[in-house]
Amino acid sequence: MAKYHVTLKSSLSDGDLYWVAEVTAENEDAAMAAAEVLFTRQMNNASEWAFTEADVERL
Repeated sequence: MAKYHVTLKSSLSDGDLYWVAEVTAENEDAAMAAAEVLFTRQMNNASEWAFTEADVERL
């Protein structure tokens, strides 16, 4: 098992959503699956969290 830094991106109709997680897994595919599980768990508790950082650029 190794530790992986995983960044997931989902392109939604109103913008892009990124999820960054560190997981322990046997390979890259398993790491991606583990990060998706963590994201799903957090979305089930979405009312309990808020964004803490932002990068805003004028277009």
